[in-house]
Amino acid sequence: MRGRGLVVVLALILATLATAGVFLYTRGVEQDAQAGGTMVSVVVSKVDIPARTDLDQLIKDDQFRAIEVPQDAVVGGAVTSLDQLRDKSNAVPILAGEQIPTARISGTVPGGALAIPEGMQAITVSLDASRAVAGAIQAGDHVSIYSTFKGVSVDASGTSVSGRTSQSEATTVVLVPTAEVLAVFRPISATAFNGDEAAQTEQLPSSVAITLALSPVDTQDFVFAMENGATWLGLLPPDADGQSLRPISYAEVLK
Repeated sequence: MRGRGLVVVLALILATLATAGVFLYTRGVEQDAQAGGTMVSVVVSKVDIPARTDLDQLIKDDQFRAIEVPQDAVVGGAVTSLDQLRDKSNAVPILAGEQIPTARISGTVPGGALAIPEGMQAITVSLDASRAVAGAIQAGDHVSIYSTFKGVSVDASGTSVSGRTSQSEATTVVLVPTAEVLAVFRPISATAFNGDEAAQTEQLPSSVAITLALSPVDTQDFVFAMENGATWLGLLPPDADGQSLRPISYAEVLK
């Protein structure tokens, strides 16, 4: 009888432990589910998007996808539908895979496909890579435009003048202190097709075609400078403005 009673007691203990185990497991699953929260579908880009990009074209090229994220991880105002991106451009760059807050999206694309700012014109120029920061310039950057002219008539103080009392020399000016870059095109090097990856990595593009947003007056000056002088671009730091400097000639450089 004692043996049978012991077996019954052990069975009850095991049953109790099993019940407790199931309870703890179930509670753990519930807590994990609560920690994960409800999943929400948000829209992200498959590629990095430069500022002021026409998002309609990216939608057409299937460059967006939907991902599921926990509700408590959704950023404020995250885009959840492609309809929120139609007829829009992005005010700042967007990285591939990151959630897109609606605050980064502006209204109907201004200025057409290039998003040309109001009152500006788009003009493209091809420069040797050495004159365009070795091709490091990207759409959305800002640059200063410098031009050097030869045979400029100047007086002793370096001011441009006209008349027989002046002398002719080279002069460098800050043509446009700050200009926005709308687009950049880099021709494909021949090394891209010969399988020499090392050479392809080291070789710089020989020229870079850059589209700038300029006022009508600056556009006129820029075209004149390209036709009659030597032009360089200086890349500005983010959120920095270029400086307007007085023209310099030999006297200022060799002082």
